[in-house]
Parts: sequence; structure tokens; C-alpha cells
Amino acid sequence: MTQTAFLHPSQDPAGALARMVANTRFEDIPASLVELAKKAIFDTLSVMIAGSAWEVCPAIVDQVMEWGGAPQSRIAVYGHRLPAPLAAFANGVMARAIDMGDVHETGGHVTEWNVPVMLAALGIAGRRITGRDFITAYVVGAELSVRCSAALNLVRYQTTRGMPGEWYGALCGAASAARLLDYSADETWNALGMCYSVHTMSEHSKYAEGTQMARVQHSFAGDTAIKSLLLTRRGVTAPRGIFQGYPGGILHHIEWDDVQPELLTEDLGTRWHLGEGLSMKPYSACKFTHSFIASTAELVRRHAIDHRRIAAINCRGSDAARMTFEPAEAKWHPRSVPEAMFSAPYTIATAAMTGGFFLGDLAREAIDDPVRRALMSRVAITADRAITQDFEGYWVEIVLDDGRRFEMVTPYTAGHTRNPLTWADQADKLRRCAAYSARPFAEDELVRLEHLCRSLDTLDDAALLLDAMVPNGWEKPFDADVSMMSTAQG
Repeated sequence: MTQTAFLHPSQDPAGALARMVANTRFEDIPASLVELAKKAIFDTLSVMIAGSAWEVCPAIVDQVMEWGGAPQSRIAVYGHRLPAPLAAFANGVMARAIDMGDVHETGGHVTEWNVPVMLAALGIAGRRITGRDFITAYVVGAELSVRCSAALNLVRYQTTRGMPGEWYGALCGAASAARLLDYSADETWNALGMCYSVHTMSEHSKYAEGTQMARVQHSFAGDTAIKSLLLTRRGVTAPRGIFQGYPGGILHHIEWDDVQPELLTEDLGTRWHLGEGLSMKPYSACKFTHSFIASTAELVRRHAIDHRRIAAINCRGSDAARMTFEPAEAKWHPRSVPEAMFSAPYTIATAAMTGGFFLGDLAREAIDDPVRRALMSRVAITADRAITQDFEGYWVEIVLDDGRRFEMVTPYTAGHTRNPLTWADQADKLRRCAAYSARPFAEDELVRLEHLCRSLDTLDDAALLLDAMVPNGWEKPFDADVSMMSTAQG
């Protein structure tokens, strides 16, 4: 167990983080980070559109409609009005459904935690939220989230040690929503403590066992975030010693020693870790597969390789990437969509055959394709501790049947802040995602969504974003009946 000093709850780093959330002004955020925030928000809205009909999402929307309640907040894409916690519950699963949301190199998943909650919070704000308000709330919640993960060195260890997992997701959503709802620093701190009480030790088994909880966890996190804010306003108190409090602070309950508690508060408000390593995904699979996919696809393109002539694909990834190629029996024989998404051999073989990896590659017939399965058997992957970046810089070699060998390393996969996607790239991603939506979007609706995100810092009303996330819903709120669910499930 890590030996970290205990602090009185009143001195816990969570207090400084709560003050950063409550007190940061839009003017404090660098222009480059504002631009990144707008792209990240646009990226997540695109992913939510595709996620709206993916796997378990329609069933969850169906369930929250059955629960019903006060018509406070609208669900993205579907347009139903429900209590804000239920809207966050439904929005959350859409954001993670296709595993194509952004990932930070030290902060793990980010925007898919807070944007779905923020959309739900718009319905209970009681005032008009400007685009600048929305961006500021996004940035402070995302920065808190990244620092939570980085301080615990989670990206490196959560895949191999299995705990504490993505415990910070509810905190991320609660922080951003607290800012939207004008919570004081003390109220924000209390809400964060409540989230921590509920989501302390999320296990990594959701990935290892190929279950849908990798997505549904986001529903519970969003629901908890909104409830923690509402209950805080009702006077319900919660623990404050989230990180170093006695005895339950998270830093006292992990197995490794190379933690950096100072990252929670060091240069807070002046250094923005969020902007230093956020990656938006070009491929609909686990981020730990992306460096493999990018190099494989580029080798095939550059050398006009016919996948039928590939004798072997040899790869080396980071220690943290082991979750995508261990245990071998499961990773070389995926049987379901979640298993395929988190299988490096499957994504590598697919990239060699198709030049990329997108949602069509997760169809049942693709997963069972004997040609793809045969190529997977010729993929070999090892962990290389010399690779110091957990997500980037993996080595790939393709060997052909005539003995020729081609190899490369992609330093930063497309989408990383050091190799960013352009607005045009992201608009293309939106259109690819829209093809999988539970409800069809017209071209002019997609154009409007992109325009709203690009100009978010000038909008008088951020609720326009949510209007644009419901087809035909810009001018008049759209409330579809439950019978539409059969369309989504089909």
C-alpha cells in the first residue's frame, strides 16, 4: 500500500480543486485551450450520436422512460424530457458506447464523463448558460479529472492492477455541472465528496471480462454527479478527505508507490494539464490499440500491401497496453463487440485488411470472418518496457510471404494534441458517426451542430447545442413518444 501522509479533511487537496472549479473565469483559460475544448465537446457530441443506437443504449433509454418523472432535461438524440439524473444516465452510456471518446495520456477518459452530465444540467440551471460558461465549466471539470488520474498514475497501472479504475468519472461530471449551476467552492467540494463515497473503487474487470459495464459505468457516474449536486443543495453532507483523508482517501488504497499527490494542486489555475496530452480518437476501439492500428494502416497504404500476402505482423506495445493482448485466449478469440473493441489482435488484423477501424468492423459477420480470424493468428504482440508512453509510440512490423519486412513507429496517433485532428477531420467523423444514429440527422442539421461548436465561445445560449443534438429539434422542443424506441432498437 502506498505510504502517503494523512491530512485533516479540511486540508485535503480536494478543497483546492473545488476552488479552482468555482473561481476560474473564462478569461483565465488560454485561447489554445478554448479551441481544444470546443473540439473536444464537438467530438463527444459526434460520438454520442453514433452511440445512441449502439448495443445497450436503446434499452437504457427505454428503461429511463419507464422510470419517468419530472420533465427537467432532454435526452440527447431521442429528445425525451426526464429528471436531470435520468437524462445524465441515458446521455452517459451514449458517450462511451462506441469507445471513440477522447483519452488523455495521463488522465484517461475525459470528455465522455462531463459533457453528458453538462447537457443534463442545462435543464435545471434556472438561467441561460452562455457558450463561454459552458466552455469554462467543461475545462475546470476536465482539468480536475486529468489531475485525479495523473496524480495516481492510473493510466499506467489500472490495466494491470485492476484498481482503483476510473473512480474519478463522477467527480469530473459533478465538477463541470457544479460550475454550470453556480455552486460555491464549498458546495462543489461537498458534491465531489458525495461522488467519491459512491464511486470509490471501480474495478477493471469490466474490460477484462468483455462486459457492457465499460459503457454503462458512465450512466451511473452521470446519475451520481447530478444527484450529488441536488442533494448538496438539500443540505446532505459528504466526506471532504477524498485524496489524503483518514482513513478512506484514495491515495491510501492503491498498490503502487510512484504516485504524485503534488499534481493535484501544483500550478493549479496556471498550468492546464488537459491541453498537454488529450487525444481524440480516429478509431472506434480502445485507445491502447490505436498506435498499433495507425502504424499497421500506414504500412499497408505506403507499401500497397495485400493482406493475403502477410505472413506475420509483429508488434510491441507498452506495459499498460497488456489489457488488449492478455489473456491471449480471450484477445485472439473475441466473441462479442466489447471483446473485439478491446482486442489488439483483432484491431490490427482489421487495419491490415481495411486500412482503419470503424463501427462496421464490429458487426457480427466481421468478428466471425474466417479471413480476419486467420490473419489474427499471424499477429504476435509483446510488452516492451522501453516504451515509456503508455498510449503512443508502439512498434509494428509486417512480414510478407516473400520475406520482405516493413516496420514503423507512429510517435503520436492522429488526434493527439501533438498531431491534432482538424475541424474538417472532425466534421468527417461526425458524418461517419451520424450514419449509426438512432434517429436520422439531415445534412443541414450536422452542419449546424458543427457551426455551434466552432462558435461556442460566442453563443448566448449553450442550450442550442442540445437542441441541435435532437433531429428536427432546433426551433421547437422535440418530445417523441416511447414507441420510437422500436426504431432505435431495430
